[in-house]
Amino acid sequence: MVTSVATAILIATLVYLAAGFLFAIWFAFSKVDELDEEARGAPLLFRLLIIPASALLWFYLLKQFSEKKKP
Repeated sequence: MVTSVATAILIATLVYLAAGFLFAIWFAFSKVDELDEEARGAPLLFRLLIIPASALLWFYLLKQFSEKKKP
């Protein structure tokens, strides 16, 4: 029982991180400019540095991005 719960938590964590990593790459290279005007024209190093944090906070960033798009 404990093993199945631990496995389920591990799988859920890996799915969250995988989705976050995909979102982070998309966000860092195409959408960060829309959310933060200071990031326009930022160098490649900046975009690579924000990927880990974007991967962990992807759900919050997606929410912020969708709220900014609303009229």
